[in-house]
Amino acid sequence: MRRDAAIALGLLAGAWAATLWLAPFSDERVNDLFVYRVLAEQVLDGGLPYRDAFLEYPPLAAPVIALPGLIGTGAELFRAAFAGWMLLLAGTCVLLCGALATRSGGSRRTGMLAMALAPLLCGAMVRTHFDLAPVALTLAALLLLCDGRSRAGPALLGAATLVKGYPLLAAAPALAWLAGREGRCAALKAAASLAAVITVGCGLALAASPEGALEALRYQGDRPVQIESAPATALLALDAIGSADARSVSSHRSDGLSHPADAAVVAAFDGLLLLALGLLCRAAWKRPTARSLVLAALATAVAFAALGKVLSPQFLIWLTPLSALALAWRERALAAVSALAILLTQVEFPARYADVVAREPGAVALVALRNLALLAVLALALRALSRPEAAAARSGWPGRPRRPRPARRSARGLPRRSRTSPG
Repeated sequence: MRRDAAIALGLLAGAWAATLWLAPFSDERVNDLFVYRVLAEQVLDGGLPYRDAFLEYPPLAAPVIALPGLIGTGAELFRAAFAGWMLLLAGTCVLLCGALATRSGGSRRTGMLAMALAPLLCGAMVRTHFDLAPVALTLAALLLLCDGRSRAGPALLGAATLVKGYPLLAAAPALAWLAGREGRCAALKAAASLAAVITVGCGLALAASPEGALEALRYQGDRPVQIESAPATALLALDAIGSADARSVSSHRSDGLSHPADAAVVAAFDGLLLLALGLLCRAAWKRPTARSLVLAALATAVAFAALGKVLSPQFLIWLTPLSALALAWRERALAAVSALAILLTQVEFPARYADVVAREPGAVALVALRNLALLAVLALALRALSRPEAAAARSGWPGRPRRPRPARRSARGLPRRSRTSPG
């Protein structure tokens, strides 16, 4: 087992080196490192996020971003330190994928090796954005839940939410899974643990600066439909058939679209997102196995990326553990389409991003194809959740079994005989 881990980590190091020095994987002409470096300088100089330094993310993103600045905040030094920090988190994700594959009836070696190759699918964005931090925390939370830690797991999901908000969606199927496996009381206690962590984090943000914390919320809420999102693809299609013009909007450090129907389109996609979350929760509740938990929770990130009005290229980093674990479970179609969606994003970003903004037909079609692939990933995940999980049932994972129902008793207090039993 140690040999498998060593091989996977060595493979990760090679793939990471490609993102640093080998084209096209090393293309980093569009990245967020300058924004991160400025924030790190302000925080390390004693400034408080939200009060002295603008932070568009939840409060725990600040220490995650600022940590590499302890080595240095010069452009090249911070770039190298940030890449090293993300490499450490990537190694953690590799080991966590191996552990989750074992718990859920999959191949530990395959899960680790597939996750180790993820940087080749993502390209340089995997080391120029901090998205591996919430990914690692989410995987660790799922591992705790698989091991029967029904309070520590949701608490860690709360911490992941305080780094980047999307893991909060994973809490919905996780709580439904707990309700199906251990009962409503266990799910309520888990929800309380999750809420306590998030409340403390939000309280710290409000204590630092109520106005700054609320401004961060407004900043996210006011963002236009991002040009790479599925709703933007729908708006461009409406523009193409002559249903009013989709106007380009540059704001919130991104490029978006404005259209008379944008509110209706976003509302429709939000409805689909809620429907997808409901289906994922139902599947996790009906089949409370380890694999159902992991698959449903990770699929929430796909739903957010596929159906939300904001889709930044780095969101595809969230799909890497799903693709790796699907391969470990021999869900080959799910693994292949997930990998395709990530790879298409690398083909488009950053090399063709300017063409997307300029609405060059080939680049727009590439983004539309990627968005269709994301929807296909979501559909394949739901299909996988609907099948009996024989492999997961045989795996003997260490989570606690479903509580048996108490035997029905007669009026005399003796167990009641079954109608089909002899005698």
